[in-house]
Amino acid sequence: MQLSSTPIGILAVAVKRERGRIGISVSELAKRAGIAKSTLSQLESGSGNPSLETLWALAMALDCR
Repeated sequence: MQLSSTPIGILAVAVKRERGRIGISVSELAKRAGIAKSTLSQLESGSGNPSLETLWALAMALDCR
């Protein structure tokens, strides 16, 4: 099974795409969302398990409403 066919894989692809859309680094997005850079890196690699609060913080930081 490909990573992009799993829910966390789809999320990983979407976060990377949206971060690229606004042209910011992993460090900057983590700072804006108030989460650890390592948490974001895990999420973007498809190995994280984010809480609802983390997802909400990322959505707000990426202006995805």
